[in-house]
Amino acid sequence: MTKSGFIKNPFVNLGILFVLTSFFLVFTVDVTVSDEAGVREELPETLGQNWIGYDVLFCQDPTCGRSWLTRDVPLNDEGIRVCPENWQGNPCGGELLTMARGEKIVLPKDTVMLKKQYENRDDPEITVFTSVVLSGKDRTSIHRPEVCLDAQGSVIESSRLVDVPLQSGQVLKVKVLNLKKTISPTYTHYSYYAYFFIGKDRTTPLHFERLAWMALDRVFRNVAHRWAYIAVSGTRSPIEGDTEYVKQIQEVVGNLYPQISLLEATP
Repeated sequence: MTKSGFIKNPFVNLGILFVLTSFFLVFTVDVTVSDEAGVREELPETLGQNWIGYDVLFCQDPTCGRSWLTRDVPLNDEGIRVCPENWQGNPCGGELLTMARGEKIVLPKDTVMLKKQYENRDDPEITVFTSVVLSGKDRTSIHRPEVCLDAQGSVIESSRLVDVPLQSGQVLKVKVLNLKKTISPTYTHYSYYAYFFIGKDRTTPLHFERLAWMALDRVFRNVAHRWAYIAVSGTRSPIEGDTEYVKQIQEVVGNLYPQISLLEATP
C-alpha cells in the first residue's frame, strides 16, 4: 500500500496487517489521542456539473423524528432552522441537527456527522445520499457498515470492490454492497451502498484493514488518529448483471473525494 492508501492487492495487505497486529499487540503502550483527521468537516455544495446537494437535518423531538432538506426549511427570525411540522402535519418546532436523535444518543458526543442528498440537475428524481461520520476522542463512533444495514432490514445480495478513477490519475477503491429490502408483498427496493474510510494519511475500503492500521499506529507511532467513514447510496436496477449504477458511484465518489480529502495525494 502506498502512503495514500491506494490498494493494489487489499487481501494480501489485510493478511499481512493482521499477522503484524496480532504479534505486536501483546505489548501495552500509552497512546496519544490526536485531533488530526484526513477529511474536511463539510460536504461540498456540488459534485461536478451534474449534482447539487442539500444538507439533511433531523428533528430531535422524540414525538416527531422527521428529516428535512435545508432547501425545504427556511431560516426563522432567529437565523436557525426548526422542524416545521410532524408526521401528522401539526406544527412541531423541534431542534434540527445533522444526525438523527437515536444516533445522537448512541454515538460519542464529539462525533461529527454530515449528511447530504445530491440531486441530478437534469433529473431531480435521480438522487444519491452521502454521509460522513468522523470519530472524536472515542474511536468507537465508526463500526462495520454491514451490521447496521442488516439491522435495518436490508439484505446484502453481493459485495465487490470498485475502482474509482480520480482526476489525479490515481485510483480509489471503494466497497460496494448490492442491497434489497422488501417494503411490501408487492414491492422490493433495490439499492447500492458504497463506502470507504479515510485516516490521517491513508484510505481503505476494508473495515478490518482500518482496525489493523489503527492498531499499528498505536503500537509503532504511539498515536490514535481520527478516522472518517464515507458512504454513498442510491437506487439500482433489479435486473441481474446490470452495473449501470457503478458509473454513478464512480462519478459521485470521483468528484466527492478530492473535495473532502486532506491527504497529500489529493490534487
